[in-house]
Amino acid sequence: MKLLHINSEEDSKTVDKIIEDKGNHVFVLIYMEGCGPCNATRPEWEKLESALSRQYVKKDDLYVLDINKDFLSNIAKIGNIDGFPTMKYFNDGNVETYEDSSIRKKDRTVDSFMEWIESKVSDVKSVVPESTPENVFKRTSRLMSRKRGLTRGRKQKGGKWSRKYKKSIHCKRPKGFSQKQYCKYGRKK
Repeated sequence: MKLLHINSEEDSKTVDKIIEDKGNHVFVLIYMEGCGPCNATRPEWEKLESALSRQYVKKDDLYVLDINKDFLSNIAKIGNIDGFPTMKYFNDGNVETYEDSSIRKKDRTVDSFMEWIESKVSDVKSVVPESTPENVFKRTSRLMSRKRGLTRGRKQKGGKWSRKYKKSIHCKRPKGFSQKQYCKYGRKK
């Protein structure tokens, strides 16, 4: 597994060779400096290095690239770029964008990127437990505890607004929409 940051002209000259080589699994993030969605996606993409290093450390045909759009002119095999950020997968002449992939949740987090990579790299798949009643109960109870604000057996203190903050709201002069709604509907009298 190789993670490459393409942010110079010399680095960009190697991308076409990596994409052309038979058997390579190449995942690419193309970003633009100063782009809000790009700035939100890049940290999650960089987390792939630590997430992939455990499972794919000896897989020499897996490449994860992030490419600055300023150096796209030197790369011929990248294809059309509709917007930023763009994520693509290349393998033996086949190209798939992240948005067109078959994964369930495309929320641009490290988990969805891992699911995308595991769906394409067939050697190692993450083991999904069978849907036995016990496993379903464990998963749903874990999700429900997150929704209730419980994390690792501890109760979350304060809820959305702390008790001290709620008492400090002056309902004759509320500040903003949320406080107006709280005074109108939420305050216990």
